[in-house]
Amino acid sequence: MRGERTLQSKADRLVPILLVLGALLTAVDVAWTFTLAPLVQGAVLSEPTVIAGQVVTTKLLLSQKIFYLHVPVAIASFAIMFFVAYYGVRFLMTKDRKYDLRSQTAAQVTLVFIIATMVSGDLWTRFEWGVWWVWEPRLTTYFILMLLVIGYFILRNAIEDPERRARFCAVFGIVAFIDAPISFLITRMVPSSIHPVVFRTDSGLPPMMLIPFLLGLFGMLMIGFALYRYALRVHTDALVVDELKEQLEEMDARSTRVAADDALARLRAAASSVAPAVADASPAAPAASSGSTAAALDSASATASPAHSASLED
Repeated sequence: MRGERTLQSKADRLVPILLVLGALLTAVDVAWTFTLAPLVQGAVLSEPTVIAGQVVTTKLLLSQKIFYLHVPVAIASFAIMFFVAYYGVRFLMTKDRKYDLRSQTAAQVTLVFIIATMVSGDLWTRFEWGVWWVWEPRLTTYFILMLLVIGYFILRNAIEDPERRARFCAVFGIVAFIDAPISFLITRMVPSSIHPVVFRTDSGLPPMMLIPFLLGLFGMLMIGFALYRYALRVHTDALVVDELKEQLEEMDARSTRVAADDALARLRAAASSVAPAVADASPAAPAASSGSTAAALDSASATASPAHSASLED
């Protein structure tokens, strides 16, 4: 446990460095892409065109520049999605809630990268194919992956019991990850796919294209890791705050019960002290009542005696 905490602390210290370094690598990738990286030769033009003093006979695909950012973001989404399934397996094996929290955090970061991939991919599709969407294998399987990740969060919000929610989401995250390698390999599995195959053994990128691509890839992976650690820290702190709130509520309820018990004990003590006094005073009251009744009878009889004597004399 102590070794894991030390490792987590070291990782958190590296987060700002990785975030800045990843942002710099991505910035260099974008700058290199639009300044030094050559344009890809596309379809043959109907007639030669002079561009920058050179005769061009094929269409120069400016949309190919999106490749340097789109592909690294997509690969980062696959890599982070792996940890959704990995921590889901760890939770099912240990029932430790920290792995459920890590799986949830990885899913959130995955969704961010999936949305970025979809946006950049749609731009490339619009420029390259002239449409915003095509139901081809790669796009379809990646769209399914996005729906699965969204469904993951719908499932989390639909279950209130923490244990059931963590267990169901762990299984769902593992199943959802199966679509990631399918989406990555679908262009090789389905030869009719019109989506270009990025990683191939028969056509390597020239250095002026490979270098910015690798810079963008490592930069996105660093950014993804940094975002994951930042989000995990926020979720962990929020969980600690919630636990402290529960402890304070329990302490408040306990103190309220103690105060109520003390008040009840005082009331019982006061009642027990008053009871004997009431019991002692209760016999004296009938005695005084009988004495006053006797005096009243004597007075009445004394008043009635002269009147009776006078009636006898008459």
